[in-house]
Amino acid sequence: MLCGLIKPTSGKGFILDADMIKDPEKARAHIGYMAQKFSLFSTLSVRQNLNFFAGVYGLKGSYKQQRIDQMIEVFELAKHLNQAAGDLPLGFKQRLALSCAIMHNPAILFLDEPTSGVDPLTRREFWNHINSMVDTGVTVMVTTHFMDEAEYCDRIALIYEGNAIKIGAPDELKTANETMEDAFIRLIEHYAQEKVHEDH
Repeated sequence: MLCGLIKPTSGKGFILDADMIKDPEKARAHIGYMAQKFSLFSTLSVRQNLNFFAGVYGLKGSYKQQRIDQMIEVFELAKHLNQAAGDLPLGFKQRLALSCAIMHNPAILFLDEPTSGVDPLTRREFWNHINSMVDTGVTVMVTTHFMDEAEYCDRIALIYEGNAIKIGAPDELKTANETMEDAFIRLIEHYAQEKVHEDH
């Protein structure tokens, strides 16, 4: 819904100054999106995927090539340019997917379970890339079931049964000596108890 793919039944949404209902195309131009499941073209090479997504985002001429070259350098893809994307090791699939998602310098980046199934070293590397983008002013929204990853974020919305049951900075949601996972469980239990009282 926040990416403009599903029309909301009520309410309003804006990406920067673009109304997601009235002007979804303008809103989507500010967005980068990386799916949980590898969603690039598996039979195309790394180079072909980079070229394709640069074109999809409307990049042209020397600027298009400049951005492709930057992605190759930043994500260390040079040795894999002629390899089919589907044959890449999982860590490099993640790198390629992220490079395609940020090719057009989006103001907001949505990451859906970005490190699901990857090893701890790759997860750490991935978050280093995310943090470097945040440092340049990109807003990054992440969905994750890894509570330790959630603590990397400035603000967390805990979702339970389709509702945001609590929103705040990690330290605001936790009590002393409590892990984020413990806090999530405590807040869910509290929410469930309140629901029971309301129903009665």
